[in-house]
Amino acid sequence: MLLNIKKFLKEAGITEALYPGKRLVKRCKIPGEYKSHSVIFDWRDPGKLKLEVKAGLSGKDLEAKELKKYPVSFQSPTYVEIDIKDAISEKRSEEDEEGEEGKSSGKSGGGGKQPKRKGLEDVEVIAARFGDSAEGKIPSEGTVREIVVMGLQVAKEAFETIMSELVKQINHAVIAATELLAKAGELVTRVQPPSFLKPKGDETAKYKYDREKNADIGFRPTFT
Repeated sequence: MLLNIKKFLKEAGITEALYPGKRLVKRCKIPGEYKSHSVIFDWRDPGKLKLEVKAGLSGKDLEAKELKKYPVSFQSPTYVEIDIKDAISEKRSEEDEEGEEGKSSGKSGGGGKQPKRKGLEDVEVIAARFGDSAEGKIPSEGTVREIVVMGLQVAKEAFETIMSELVKQINHAVIAATELLAKAGELVTRVQPPSFLKPKGDETAKYKYDREKNADIGFRPTFT
């Protein structure tokens, strides 16, 4: 899934500049003990932007004895990984193809020299400046590669739904991981129930009984 980073940050209400080499912490202050949390935008690796939800307002990992006081939704990892390298490569490929077409037509019509394409190395140099002068040259797009909510990996088919909900939650400074899971759950394959239960008619897969798996009847939600 291709993500417009600048647009996402704007809709999320992030006004502070974010660029390769920077780590930004969005604090979500919630009344009451052990409810406040943070959303970390980690772009210290120029090739990857990671959004991560953590308990507390420091944006750092808490010790286990402190973390266990927070709701379960903050005790398991929730994050989004956005690959910048692939997005740049894909964009370069498209631009190169356009450039080749323009070059071919330019030859027949006596066209000029094609401008040099900027690669990831150029982006790293730009990022090293850390100034407003670099704005507009920083990668504006990335490819969402992985989304994990409360330790559960979300299927790619649910990426758009999750990101749409996440941007709203960040804007309101309240991350509700359980709601994110509910959104992802709408896209989970519905399994046809066993013979003793009446199907609803919207099932897309047949029920298969596994004695070992069903031996433990504890609830274990999975999203794959």
